[in-house]
Amino acid sequence: MELINKITQPIKKVFSYIGQAFALVFITLYEILSIILDDTLGLIFTKTLRKPFKKYKEEYPLWKKIKNIILLAIFLVIVFSFPTIYDYSIGIIFNGVFKFLGNLLSGNMYGDILTEYGSKFTEGIRTTLYLSLIGTVIGLLIALLFSALVTIKINPTDSNTKRFFKHLVKKIIKLYVTIIRGTPMMVQAMILFWGVRGVLNWDYLVAGLVTVTINTTAYLTEVLRGGIESIDKGQTEGAMSLGLNSVQTMLFVIYPQAIKNSMAAIGNEFVINIKDTAVLSVIMVEDIFRVAEIVQGKYIEFFPPFIIAALIYLFLTSTVSAILRRVEKRLNLPSLALPSSN
Repeated sequence: MELINKITQPIKKVFSYIGQAFALVFITLYEILSIILDDTLGLIFTKTLRKPFKKYKEEYPLWKKIKNIILLAIFLVIVFSFPTIYDYSIGIIFNGVFKFLGNLLSGNMYGDILTEYGSKFTEGIRTTLYLSLIGTVIGLLIALLFSALVTIKINPTDSNTKRFFKHLVKKIIKLYVTIIRGTPMMVQAMILFWGVRGVLNWDYLVAGLVTVTINTTAYLTEVLRGGIESIDKGQTEGAMSLGLNSVQTMLFVIYPQAIKNSMAAIGNEFVINIKDTAVLSVIMVEDIFRVAEIVQGKYIEFFPPFIIAALIYLFLTSTVSAILRRVEKRLNLPSLALPSSN
């Protein structure tokens, strides 16, 4: 065990440093975008020129809200345009790296694999990141709704019909969470692809995305429910006393705190999804793992292709984890490590 740790520790450090470099790039891009917004649209709303290297202070709450909405909209556009962005940016870098390593290791099986299948591994990375990123984002959006419904209070003044529907919705969501969390993602993928193929006849990639989404929804519903229930009930009562209704209280008082408290777990779910998409190879999704299987079938060698796949997964998770750690530090959040969901 000590020997394994001695071997893996330097590798982890190298990938951690690479991940931190990528994290710095993403954070720098975010800061540049934030400055551009402050120096353009910010002038319209604040009528005040921002001082160099300074952000607008708390006296401009309207602009802060509008800026956050704009940043969220830009983030969603980037997420759902990910395949195109990847092909013209990160994908080119990965392809170049694989070609370089293939030439560097020429005459070796690893070099032969990277030379012949480097472009396929690049496509596999795109598929893995596409499924995990978009599946996590859509799952989070649905989980926000489900967590609100499952924590909704049944008031004594509610009519019998209203009470019935509140109970029914809670039971349905709890049953959904129990079923999804209690069954393996691989089984769910087989059911969603082969079981309903005669009815929906959908693409394997769509079936894979739905599988990741419903899994993420189930886990994040529980995460957000815990985040909501951890908030002092007095805050809800205080918001109500100030004239806010139930929806406004949830949107402006409860959710911001619940999401912030759950950010570490949400980020960990994304990392988990990067690894767990490997099981989708059972429905022919050509992710990193599936490409390694194809290479293994060609070369009749198990070790080299799966070592390459393992290093790619390690690089991706290290990079994402480094970015998430930076976000946690900026938001002053506690770090949280979660086990795999499958």
